[in-house]
Amino acid sequence: MATPATAPTVLITGCSDGGLGAALAEAFARRGFHVLATLRDPAKAAALASPPGRIEVLPLDVTDTASIASCAAAVATKTGGRLDVLVNNAGSMFIMPLLDTDVAEGKRLFDVNVWGMLAVTQAFAPMLVRARGVMLNIASIAGAVRMAWQGVYNSSKASARWISETLRIEMQGLGVRVITAMVGEVETNIYQNARAPPSLPPSSYYASIKDLIFQQGTGQMQNENEKASVTAENLVRDVLSGRDGHVWRGGVAGRAKYLHWMLPERFFEWFLHSSRGVYQVQPPK
Repeated sequence: MATPATAPTVLITGCSDGGLGAALAEAFARRGFHVLATLRDPAKAAALASPPGRIEVLPLDVTDTASIASCAAAVATKTGGRLDVLVNNAGSMFIMPLLDTDVAEGKRLFDVNVWGMLAVTQAFAPMLVRARGVMLNIASIAGAVRMAWQGVYNSSKASARWISETLRIEMQGLGVRVITAMVGEVETNIYQNARAPPSLPPSSYYASIKDLIFQQGTGQMQNENEKASVTAENLVRDVLSGRDGHVWRGGVAGRAKYLHWMLPERFFEWFLHSSRGVYQVQPPK
């Protein structure tokens, strides 16, 4: 499919059906963009691929350097070496107490949520610079608000947040605007697609509260999910309005933005964890 000469272009990672990436693809398409919707397995974006229109689905595994290079070369050919918007959306969830976390599994999560974002950015930066474009990096309020039982995920999103903000500083002189999206609860398949089920090992110190950890790990404690289409529309509006830096979108993100600054640190910590089993844990006898 050839890119329409007059249409601005956007490339989005992590566009599987039912996710925020797919919602962003549809939102950008409604604004007249030619959308390059990417994901590791294009078969999982069937809803975007049909009927054919402004959305083109391409394979891209953000953890595979050869896949990234191949996609970048294909996009450069399609767009004449320019890209108006890059959306780093691909990400994965992981729930497990830190004492029970498989470090190798944690590294794989960082490969997706952190190093994948940076590798894709490096590959597409020349096209963004040429277009004086915009980068939208999907971080999370988990990168600002400490939550028990998901320490690896939290730290990956904190890393993604600060890489994004450092890119904003370093790329402003190149004419590229960078937005860091602190996304809260959004109605997607992220918990269903989590890298590992929240099943504790038999030796876990937290076995007595495993049911509460399971509820958190399957998204049952998220009570204010925002429709992905609503979050996507707000983020596209942020891109088109000239904003940069942090934007807080989805679920309780707006409240979290202020509460984690305004409330006393330990009170806010208690408020977040009072129903998550933290205060029910007892040391072994």
